[in-house]
Amino acid sequence: MISLSQDQGKSPIPLDHFYAKPRHGTNVIRTALRNVRFGLYTGLGRTYFSNHLDGYGVYQAPGQAPELFTSTSTPSLRYTNWINDAGTNTTTPGSYVVANPGTSGLGFKGHALNLPLGGTVHYEFDRYRVGGGYSYELMSIGTLHSQILSDKISDMTPASSTGFVRKYWVMAGASFYRWNEYLFSGDLQVGSYKLKGNYNTGQVVPSVFFNLGVTIEQSLSEYFRVYARPYYEIKSYDLTPPGATPIHFNVNALYVNVGFTYSIPELPRCFLNDCHVQINHAHGNKEYRSRRHPIYKKQNPGYGENDPTLIKYKGRNKNKLNPY
Repeated sequence: MISLSQDQGKSPIPLDHFYAKPRHGTNVIRTALRNVRFGLYTGLGRTYFSNHLDGYGVYQAPGQAPELFTSTSTPSLRYTNWINDAGTNTTTPGSYVVANPGTSGLGFKGHALNLPLGGTVHYEFDRYRVGGGYSYELMSIGTLHSQILSDKISDMTPASSTGFVRKYWVMAGASFYRWNEYLFSGDLQVGSYKLKGNYNTGQVVPSVFFNLGVTIEQSLSEYFRVYARPYYEIKSYDLTPPGATPIHFNVNALYVNVGFTYSIPELPRCFLNDCHVQINHAHGNKEYRSRRHPIYKKQNPGYGENDPTLIKYKGRNKNKLNPY
């Protein structure tokens, strides 16, 4: 006879002796890294060179690149290649001074092409993200044009126009809008950069740089996203010719980057080669994610989210007698 006072919430048979307790398939490392995202990107940028030659004059010999001189050096000592690796010219000058030191508005403007390749890592919590990154860019400097007296002052092209830019930075951002499957986040990056290759690093002192941008992300799966990030960057550098005062260059830039981010899946991949389960599932007392989906597809699809193409019609399976 079963007593009515028996606890209804307890089984009269100790099932723990027959069944293993189920446990989540993740471990401490996967749990700690589930909100950490690693990324790679490339893109295209345009740098806007501009300077103001305060304290300098321009010496323009026919058919030659413009050279600079100061009020103390006079045209007998002139500076060449003054964009990235300034040298000196002490040959006897002719009567080719077209702008004396102190001429109002004297300066040059031009553009450069940037091709970046970089990596990022950031941590996400709620709608916020913090992290950092590293990039290495190819930069090709074009021709700089005089802002005044352009009929008398020739264009300036550096002797070596192609070099590299190395950057480190930290970042912070927040998501502010979602439209269908696209997530919009604003972010700020602040860091240091170094001009390499065609720049004389002993003459150049770069500033800190910062940029503001909007990241537009699309989640292809729980762990894999693709994104585009347009942004505007503000930076400058000072180049000091031998024995002269620094020449200040503004080198602000506009970029559009494209890339992807990836986070380590919280559940390990199913270890059975012949397992065809297409959602999260258990083997024994441990949970796994499906091994049927590539990382750019949903790993735990809901009803109606699965791939509409049957496995037997995919890839090499089309030629197999038994694709399953």
